[in-house]
Amino acid sequence: RSIWAFGPDINGPNILLDDTLSHEVNKTLLTSEPVKESIVQGFQWATREGPLCDEPIRNVKFKILDASIAQEPIHHGRGQLIPTARRVAYSSFLLATPRLMEPYNFVEVIAP
Repeated sequence: RSIWAFGPDINGPNILLDDTLSHEVNKTLLTSEPVKESIVQGFQWATREGPLCDEPIRNVKFKILDASIAQEPIHHGRGQLIPTARRVAYSSFLLATPRLMEPYNFVEVIAP
């Protein structure tokens, strides 16, 4: 089990975990820097602009259980992986019966 990212941004309330097994997935390809970075960017994008009202997603754990990535570098470029990772996060989020949260504001009042 490996924590890949928190989102949105670095200290968000969501987490992306690599929960794949090395005998089922090509870990060297999945954890290579360009592939991992592209998946994390897709996750960041999805948690920043969620599928419900384009609002940030809160308090969700995303687990990567399986990944089929082509061996040829031309087929796993950033232009293909980032939007795909975003769509995967959206789909898994929507299948988990999400709900809208009550809005909140943080206000700091300084008075003399």
